[in-house]
Amino acid sequence: MLLRWVLLLLLISAGPARAALSEAEMARLLPDGYSLGEKDKDVPAWPLIKAGMVAGYIFETGSLTPIPGFSGTPMNLSVAMDDTGRLLDVRIVSQHEPVFVDGLGPQPFADFLTQYRGLTIRQNIKIGSQYGASDRAGSTSVTLDGVAKATASLRIANLSILGAATKVAQVKMAAIAPKPKSLPRADAGAVMDWAALVEKGFVRHLRLSNAQVEAAYKGTVFAGLDPEGEPDPDGTFIHLWVAYLNSPGIGRSLLGDAQHAHLMARLQPGEEALLVMSSGRYSYTGPDFVPATVPDRLSVRQAGFPVNIRDMVHDYTLPAGVPAADEVRLFRIDGSAAFDPASPWTLSLRVIREKGVIRPEQGIQDFPLDYALPPDLFTRPLVEEPTPEWLLAWGSRLPELSVLGLMLLGLTAGLIAQTRLSRRERLFYWMRMGFLAVTLGFVGIYAQGQLSIVTVQGLVKGAARGMDFGFLLYDPISLLLWAYVAVASIIWGRGTFCGWLCPFGALQEIADALGRLLRLRQMRVPGWLDGRLVLLKYGVLAVLLVTALIAPTEAETVAEVEPFKTAITLTFLRDLPFVIYAGFWLLLGTVMFKPFCRYVCPLGAFLALAGRLRVLDWIPRRTACGSPCQLCTARCRYKAIRRDGSIRYDECFQCLDCVGIYADEGRCVPLVVATKHGAGAAARIGGKRNGHAA
Repeated sequence: MLLRWVLLLLLISAGPARAALSEAEMARLLPDGYSLGEKDKDVPAWPLIKAGMVAGYIFETGSLTPIPGFSGTPMNLSVAMDDTGRLLDVRIVSQHEPVFVDGLGPQPFADFLTQYRGLTIRQNIKIGSQYGASDRAGSTSVTLDGVAKATASLRIANLSILGAATKVAQVKMAAIAPKPKSLPRADAGAVMDWAALVEKGFVRHLRLSNAQVEAAYKGTVFAGLDPEGEPDPDGTFIHLWVAYLNSPGIGRSLLGDAQHAHLMARLQPGEEALLVMSSGRYSYTGPDFVPATVPDRLSVRQAGFPVNIRDMVHDYTLPAGVPAADEVRLFRIDGSAAFDPASPWTLSLRVIREKGVIRPEQGIQDFPLDYALPPDLFTRPLVEEPTPEWLLAWGSRLPELSVLGLMLLGLTAGLIAQTRLSRRERLFYWMRMGFLAVTLGFVGIYAQGQLSIVTVQGLVKGAARGMDFGFLLYDPISLLLWAYVAVASIIWGRGTFCGWLCPFGALQEIADALGRLLRLRQMRVPGWLDGRLVLLKYGVLAVLLVTALIAPTEAETVAEVEPFKTAITLTFLRDLPFVIYAGFWLLLGTVMFKPFCRYVCPLGAFLALAGRLRVLDWIPRRTACGSPCQLCTARCRYKAIRRDGSIRYDECFQCLDCVGIYADEGRCVPLVVATKHGAGAAARIGGKRNGHAA
């Protein structure tokens, strides 16, 4: 009760947190030679003033593209851009990426951001090159040097930077921004043969000869590096064809009615599909291409802006009459891309030559293939609001959400039928261990769904800022779990999450199973000490929540008391002190049953408090439970059953052992007595209780 009043008073007294940089703070981030104008009213950006004129804008990504980072919290970067779309500077305002907070530190991140200087939002900027690009400012596609162990964080940063810059350009620089998207007309569906498609320009073709490619490298150190093509200058280097498939007539002509309908069903709203096919010596994907990824040798641009394309793995067959091809692939354009299919666009083929062995230099030449369709194939709708980023996040994680939903349905069904399910002790044990293995492997490591006290701290910060909880929407896996756990806590208490859905809890239980398999001597905590140790987690919870209020920038650091980030999110790829800390709890878990979960876990404490709203005393009891029968009390490894037989639901992890004993005529003492000596003897021991102690 005291904890609740302390938290309430802190929430009332806390002032709202500032959501954006002040004018003075933004002025300190200005590039050299610019001054700051008055903040714009149409978009959260500040004009850059040079020679008395607006020469660009500076803005924060957190205000425009709050995309959650690897930690679940959006990073905030300042971006300075001139009025031609050239990036002047990118700097860190705030970030909570685990690898750049407690791993490598923030300096590698800051060094990475310097690579954006001089690039433009018209370029196709990617992450992950080993050596970088030779002609950064002039190239249509640029690959930035990444940072080891931080690829996911850097890709999110790149998406945040380019997304925010494009939004500012669309509002303040309409002359360089892409046009609104048009929609294919459903009635433009006449089927044509290949010759007609090519004649009308619905399929565009590019043929490069060996001589044409060699001519592009003339005068460079990469000239003459094609021994296969040099003897045959007129020979074909590549035939390349491209077509837009969303238009019904083009798509049905190239795929047939059934395959085109199947393709359209696969696409999310707003997505576009392109067919790219080729024959000849050169592959437009390359030997290292991974299906379902972004190709390095192809790029799409429209009105000077890059448009990302991603391979769609398919097994469609092309009809008779289509030329034989060595490569046939479909590529997807994301629905959030600023791409208008009714406006001209360009597919560029990148040809790469290398010179050197140890640290090879790359010579890059782009060969464009222009594509344009008649406007009468499209309708131009009214300009709509862009799809919210959080909705895109949900759409991108539908497969994981579907699997998690099936898991939760199965768990719910099992908990409803818990008495029947847990009666067969050995079978139920292996069912439970199998579920925990899926919780660890799929929910925790693969889907990154480890719930954390950091989210609760975020809620506290949101309350202090004025109840802004929108950040929860950007992590759909965790939000679905939180919603389920909230309902389950009201029905059953904390145990549904702590006993079944916590990946680190599952890892601790697996550690316990390993310790028993190795016959390690188990440590026994006396009852009087256990009763005091279980209170420790409530103190830890209070410290973390108070820190989130009075020192919010230190909240994630204090939350390192949870080993979840190290063991589950980063799979122990972290600095040694964090690995030792997480490893300590797992090693201790081999000789003591789930010590962190029972005594220290602040999230468990929070759920235990939430479990006070529980509406069911769902564990059945008999009057003999506790007096004289102590079987369940002795068997409960969580020490959640008092000696009088009543249940401590705050400490119950819903393992269902006592429920199985209650229903098993071979284990429950009153039932054993009834079997051996008759119902009268059992009645003297005790029947069912009408109520169950909390």
